Amino acid sequence: MDWSLLVNAFIATVAILNPIGNVPVFLEHVENDEPKVQRMVALLMALSIFIMLTMFFIFGSKILSLFGITIPAFRLAGSIILLLVGLRMLQGKSKFESNGIETASQQGNTFDRARNRLSHILVPVAMPLFIGPGSIATVILYAEKTTSFPMAVMMIFVLFLCSVLVGCALVASRYIFNKIGPNGTQIVIRFMGMILCAIAMQFMIDGIGQLLPGVLDSHFLGSLASSSAA
Repeated sequence: MDWSLLVNAFIATVAILNPIGNVPVFLEHVENDEPKVQRMVALLMALSIFIMLTMFFIFGSKILSLFGITIPAFRLAGSIILLLVGLRMLQGKSKFESNGIETASQQGNTFDRARNRLSHILVPVAMPLFIGPGSIATVILYAEKTTSFPMAVMMIFVLFLCSVLVGCALVASRYIFNKIGPNGTQIVIRFMGMILCAIAMQFMIDGIGQLLPGVLDSHFLGSLASSSAA
């Protein structure tokens, strides 16, 4: 069991999902609802995110094969997307700018009202705010690194933990935002952006190494450095 890969996948997925940084956008879409409805929407949102992440983890590579896209090419494209998202986060910007609040029905019980609200905000909050090109690329890239069934089960469990973390952040969104405020939110966004940029660069190095074997080999780089010195 490659525990370092699991930890890396957890960190990368949490970074790209950016639950704390996306709290203000979520609140903007549910601020007119009662607290119990907000909490139910948060739980349903987390469940939807887990289902979508798992679907891309299982079937993502098959979709790539259908379009004739190789893993190294997708790794490079995914690394560029992650890098752009990370750079945007380093500037303190959310991945998505909200364009207003949808009005949901206030009739029915808590679950029905939450489900109705979710149907209004699944797009754009769940997708592409949480499940965007960056998170899709991340999940597919880690699926490609998964070589056994037990490892695949653990990876799906990692996705579940990430979704639970998102759910917890959204359930406690109003408390979190009141405590850390706009400045604290910006600090979290920038920190996670730096982590995401580093992960993107590693993906890029791996992709180049697969497309051009030997280019990033240590012996090749050593000989290149020696010839330059001479």
